[in-house]
Amino acid sequence: MRTWIYVAPDERSTKLGYLRAGAVVDRAELPAGTHGCAGGWYRIAPRGYVCVGKGASLALEHQVVAAAVRGPRRGAPVPYHYVMSGSPPPHLYFRLPTLEDQRRVEGSTLSVHLARTAGAPSTLPLDPVPAFLLAGRDLPKPYGAEEKLHYSVHTGRAKESSAFGLITTFEWTNRRFGLTTELDLIPLDRTRPARLSALRGVIIKDLDADVADAPASASDAAPPPGAPPPAGTAPPAGSASPTASASPAAASASPTASASPAAASASSSPPGPQTDTASFSIAEPPADELPPAPPGTDPRIDPSLKGAPAFVRVHGASRQRVSASGRALVDAGAAPFRSGWVLTGRTRGGAKGIVETTEGSWLASGHLVIAELRKDPQGFARDGKKWIDISIRRQMLVAYEGTRPVFAALISSGRSGMADPEETDATVRGSFYIHAKHVSTTMDGDDEAAEAFDLRDVPYTQYFHEGYALHGAYWHDEFGKARSHGCINLAPADAAWLFEWTEPAVPPEWHGAVNIEGGGTLVYVHG
Repeated sequence: MRTWIYVAPDERSTKLGYLRAGAVVDRAELPAGTHGCAGGWYRIAPRGYVCVGKGASLALEHQVVAAAVRGPRRGAPVPYHYVMSGSPPPHLYFRLPTLEDQRRVEGSTLSVHLARTAGAPSTLPLDPVPAFLLAGRDLPKPYGAEEKLHYSVHTGRAKESSAFGLITTFEWTNRRFGLTTELDLIPLDRTRPARLSALRGVIIKDLDADVADAPASASDAAPPPGAPPPAGTAPPAGSASPTASASPAAASASPTASASPAAASASSSPPGPQTDTASFSIAEPPADELPPAPPGTDPRIDPSLKGAPAFVRVHGASRQRVSASGRALVDAGAAPFRSGWVLTGRTRGGAKGIVETTEGSWLASGHLVIAELRKDPQGFARDGKKWIDISIRRQMLVAYEGTRPVFAALISSGRSGMADPEETDATVRGSFYIHAKHVSTTMDGDDEAAEAFDLRDVPYTQYFHEGYALHGAYWHDEFGKARSHGCINLAPADAAWLFEWTEPAVPPEWHGAVNIEGGGTLVYVHG
């Protein structure tokens, strides 16, 4: 189901990663040999060798390349648009069905169904009908894909409670259709769009550096004036240029886990600390100014909080800021639920008092879940390497470069909390290394198909121990609560950011990378 990329022109050599059906990559002009590969081994960008044959082709006009239309959107919160099936689930068409085909396949109640769903709003983009389908051609199944029984124009229904990643959506016979990543055509009025979480973590800047900008932060609700804006989306994946590219090679194998070209996305520029623009008189404090702080509550420095990320854990939390007079605090509006902040280390009132953020707001510490800044047990922090700290009790992930935190996000770990992962749905604890990354994949036997959904193209999946992985979740928005069957669920935008930051790197046109011999980013999971 995958077109593997090897470190040498030999299928017995180490695997580096793989291409997904429809991917197009630069290659060397001439093969590096034909040992065990009649079509020849070609070096591809940025590294590795692919065997041309059943799984890959030199022909850009190959039917799988033509049918796949486009690859995933790397750097976007999700690589595809997602829909969840209704009941009954949609039929899987392999060519554009005429109106007569649709009535024959979907039954006499089709007209009633279409009348009921007519005019329903859709958030999905509308593309032109792919030329491949307009030409009357049947959708191919790439080498290695499951071959289903073909009826006149379809291969039966999808499974109950299915979810699909879509390559493109378009209108045909006054009806919207979607082309799935597995090259099936489905009527979208038999589905509903997945409701993605808008939650975003915080990107943490070095507070000791001479930087004017405050760290970006994010929330799943629109922040009020002065609150930190959403953190930027994932940075573009770095990729080397081809060593000897002449003509492109097209992958025609269709892996169940998928990969794609990377699209760079820029981070938003966060504002600096808010300034009080009202004309307040020192002699006459404004009416909304709170009483002066009690004696003994002057700001103090807590070094353990300097640069620590924090998230609002309650609804109805409020912010305060220093008034123009500098003598008291004034109300600064709401602090949205699950909004992320970075602390300066300045506190008032001790452990149960209020804490200052880099944006200039003061928040009640009791309304926050605050990360405990730490060093990893493997010495990565001392060596300045990247590593990830995951707290099950806090339901928080913090990414470090050495001893400095650079990113934080809320998570959903295994719903059994601190129980035995061998006996329950708890997340495994300990130190591990990321050994396989997939732009998207079907997670066989994992929960995340949970709640009886047959989920495809789980985004930005990073395996760190057996079946345990970090990945985006497009089917729920309960981050900050333990609810998975063992994996670490992240909001889509956070999973996308983390995927581009960790090792092993996945080059733009690849769909996955493996690092079987170790060397991937450390993941430390604890209580």
